[in-house]
Amino acid sequence: MFDQEPTRTPTEIGTIVVYLKDAVARDGEPAYQSAHFDVKIVLSDGTEITRHGDLVPHITPAQRTALMDFMAGLRAQAEEQILGP
Repeated sequence: MFDQEPTRTPTEIGTIVVYLKDAVARDGEPAYQSAHFDVKIVLSDGTEITRHGDLVPHITPAQRTALMDFMAGLRAQAEEQILGP
């Protein structure tokens, strides 16, 4: 009577994209940093799904510190190269 939906299981992790944001305080808004991700998952029937989310809960405290240091260094380098001394 009703068709059964085939079971689909993840078989492969495809592309992972990480978005980093380092915002300065402006117009009364506080400065902040954030990290989000998109991950493509290939299912057993060949279809792809994408999951999105906040990266921070999925990394260790040491990784978070390294990521924040990386973002601070990137900002400093951009300011130096674009804005000059």
